[in-house]
Amino acid sequence: MKHHKALVAAALVVALAGCAKGGAPFSHGSGAGYVDIDKVIAAHPLHVELDTLESQITLLNGQAQNAPAPQTAAQQQALTQMETDLAAADAQFQAQINARRAYYQQREAAAMAALQTQVTGASAPIGQQLGAQAQKVQQDALKAFTDYQKQLYQADGQHLQQVARQLQQEVGLKIGARRAQLEKQETDYQIDLAKQSQSQRLNLKAKLEDLNLSQDERQQAESQLANIETREESMINQLKSRDNADLKTYEDSLQRDAAARFNAARTASMNATNDKLKARQKQMNDQLHVQLSGLGTQYQQQVANANAQLEKDPKARAQMDKIHSENQAQYAAEFSKALAAYQQTRKQLVAKYSAIGHMQFIDDVAIQNESQDLAAQRRDLYGKILTQVQTQVGDVARQRGIAIVFTNIRGAGSAVDITDQVIKAIAALPASPSPSDSSPATSSPPSPPTPSGSKT
Repeated sequence: MKHHKALVAAALVVALAGCAKGGAPFSHGSGAGYVDIDKVIAAHPLHVELDTLESQITLLNGQAQNAPAPQTAAQQQALTQMETDLAAADAQFQAQINARRAYYQQREAAAMAALQTQVTGASAPIGQQLGAQAQKVQQDALKAFTDYQKQLYQADGQHLQQVARQLQQEVGLKIGARRAQLEKQETDYQIDLAKQSQSQRLNLKAKLEDLNLSQDERQQAESQLANIETREESMINQLKSRDNADLKTYEDSLQRDAAARFNAARTASMNATNDKLKARQKQMNDQLHVQLSGLGTQYQQQVANANAQLEKDPKARAQMDKIHSENQAQYAAEFSKALAAYQQTRKQLVAKYSAIGHMQFIDDVAIQNESQDLAAQRRDLYGKILTQVQTQVGDVARQRGIAIVFTNIRGAGSAVDITDQVIKAIAALPASPSPSDSSPATSSPPSPPTPSGSKT
């Protein structure tokens, strides 16, 4: 977590300044201190929760990244058909939800319009035209943003695939070069051994050609010759074993380095993409704010005029509340049922084509959604831990008469180390989060969109 240090340092300085103003004043506020934030966070009672969430995220990402690739044409065909069917199931689910949402929107709007017309005597539902305009503006903006997001993600995927190919090619070339070097050394060593024993070998062979040798002398010469062969073979095999171990160690080192470089490239790509998305989202929000403000002003005026009349009729207000509640409840029930069926369909498709292809396929969408949920939980928990650490640092600093606390130990100079005191304070905190602090590490379904009506 060392990449958070600069941010944490600034946050702590600000927190201490705030405590000096709003809390107990510094009676000896002239000193400086430092704290090892990584060490403090590691000692926090909730740090094990961070590790657990990180392990779950790593496991999910590993399932997606290490999924076996199809090896045969039949397996590739099964995978392609599964992806096609999953896309069709997703499109069907979205179409079903959109249709039901539109149905309840129209039904509620019609009921509200009839009631409002009855009470106010208006010729058309409140804000009907303005609502249609606002909806189109939002839909167009969301589509543009989603298209832009997909383009960035696709570009990131292609870039990372290229990086992975380059890294593996580099690893392969280096391993091949090392293997060739070791094989040459083995060959040279084998030649050297043969040269060293050449004279003895020739003498023994010449001796064996003497027909006057006794049986014992012949057996002795043959044994000596065999011993030379056995000894050289053993020495060569020992060298090969050492070379194989060396090559395996070298390959493992290269793979670790390649993985680290790939992760660095992926992190850089993700950060750049997130920055672009944030900038585009801000631009979109600014544009929507300007466009919708004008429509909202007109709508609020129409609503104010209608409410002025409806206030005179409490019975009509109660009827409108009932219409909205009933439509919302019915739509939410249908959405939950459709979502459960959709998720079950995806599981069945994955199981079906895994059986057809005789290999275990995975549902990237389900894994990605669950991983994103876990990452959000981890970010929230880390923020809570950091807030508690800032509070404890402020308390310890006030007790020691310290005006400013640094987190960069090497640059702290003569600052007082308060790390151990902060750790003791942190250790006294509760060892488990409150029910609202975290949730189980499972993928939660999206909340059902609320069908918009003309309720005022």
